[in-house]
Amino acid sequence: MKKVLCLIAVLLLLVEAIIAECATVPTTTTILTENNLSILEGRWEGSAVFARGVHTTITLDIYNDSLPLKGKVSIQNIPREAANIFPDGFEGSGWESYFDTGTITDKGGLMIRGRGGNFGEFSLVESESKRLVLEGESKLDGWFYLWGAKGAATLHKRRR
Repeated sequence: MKKVLCLIAVLLLLVEAIIAECATVPTTTTILTENNLSILEGRWEGSAVFARGVHTTITLDIYNDSLPLKGKVSIQNIPREAANIFPDGFEGSGWESYFDTGTITDKGGLMIRGRGGNFGEFSLVESESKRLVLEGESKLDGWFYLWGAKGAATLHKRRR
């Protein structure tokens, strides 16, 4: 009897694992155009990795919904040893820069350029699940250069 109960428990766990695997939310990259720029307006927050494995937090604020896009990029929690390699040592373990030339690339991505030759390119990724789209679940995936250090970032739109 105990063997049968254990076998049933194992089978239920296996079925649960299979269902969970099938329930993953598929995503799609949204092509940005001048007609849907309002998706980008607001605050995006997430994580970034740059240089040689330096993990930080990043915030992207986009202030408007027409070209050229304007906003601010902030990178926080830069470890002191990593911050020291950048100009002015990124006092306070953070960095921020404003931009006013945000554009849409030929492939429908977001391109921003800041002072000092810093720039980044991001793709808008949205959930195909109707429930998550209604809740505004979307993210920006992309890469950037910060004073010559290449990085990657994933940002999620902050709900109001």
